[in-house]
Amino acid sequence: MNPRQATSGLSQERRIVGRSGAVALELIVVAPVFLISIFSIIQLGLSLSGAVTVHQAAVVGAQQGSMQGRLNATALLPGVVAAVNQQLSAAGVTTSSANVQVIVQERISDPPTYNGSSGGSGVAFQVVPGAAAIPVDSLQITVNVRLSEVTLNLLSSFGYQITGDHVTGTALRSYNGP
Repeated sequence: MNPRQATSGLSQERRIVGRSGAVALELIVVAPVFLISIFSIIQLGLSLSGAVTVHQAAVVGAQQGSMQGRLNATALLPGVVAAVNQQLSAAGVTTSSANVQVIVQERISDPPTYNGSSGGSGVAFQVVPGAAAIPVDSLQITVNVRLSEVTLNLLSSFGYQITGDHVTGTALRSYNGP
């Protein structure tokens, strides 16, 4: 055997062993970035799905309120809240008053008179002056839900918390009922 061939084979083995150490180092550096990217994409998808769920609950509540009509104001809020809670429960969201807020605003005349109510406890209607964008004879439903109720927190192991965040859905409907 040629001495030159013997040393080149040894050198090639060292390169292979040295290269596997470089691959391990690259994996240590790249893997966390790759995992955070993948989990972020999945988290975004789950959050968007939760936002669609909350918006759909607002649409169902607005439809219920518009069909119920403005003549029965005392039953309007409980009917809307029940419809929203039923829609959210069907989607697997816990509908306690700590997790879900339902805001009902209506404009019943021109010049504007604004009625509104907040919460699942059946609080009486109150004047809401900030609802100037609501058209006459219309009803606006806003649903706020804690983000942690509609999605998983896949990024908690990387230090990202969603406990204080909320998802909001709003729907505007004109009255169809009496």
